[in-house]
Amino acid sequence: MTARELQVAGDACARLITQLPEWKQAKAVCLYAAFGAELSTESLLQIALLEGKILILPRVANATALSLHRVEDVADLQRSKLGILEPAAEAAEIPLTSVGLVLVPGLGFDRLGHRLGYGAGFYDRLLAKCPKKTFLLGHAHAFQVGSCLPAEPHDIKVKAIATPQGIIRCRVR
Repeated sequence: MTARELQVAGDACARLITQLPEWKQAKAVCLYAAFGAELSTESLLQIALLEGKILILPRVANATALSLHRVEDVADLQRSKLGILEPAAEAAEIPLTSVGLVLVPGLGFDRLGHRLGYGAGFYDRLLAKCPKKTFLLGHAHAFQVGSCLPAEPHDIKVKAIATPQGIIRCRVR
């Protein structure tokens, strides 16, 4: 997909996400800056700030963990060694317990809420620390959503998946 197509698809997704009751109720949202072929999150980042939400983005803290930092202006984001936009190291660190909604990237999702990540385990470790009340929202192209992915008992499931075509509420087993 072209950068323009990713932006248009991301904008469509942002319109759907911002209508969710879980988005409206969340005072603090943990989003991410998209890279590569991921749906753009640019509009959603701006909307969060315009709505007065506490905007939080992950930063690679070390080889195994992400830290969460407040973002007050998207222009303050910096490129990491991997080329991903992230908050500056000196940005205020925010505890995961204060986050109402986490937008979760992935290579694929299924309708049961399972997620196929990028392989480094950063989000697996982050999501394992989320309080049960946190709304975990997958973010993907519709073609990245399948019927069944391999899963382990310790895997943390998303509660819904946002695609440009609609919101999929995951079936809980």
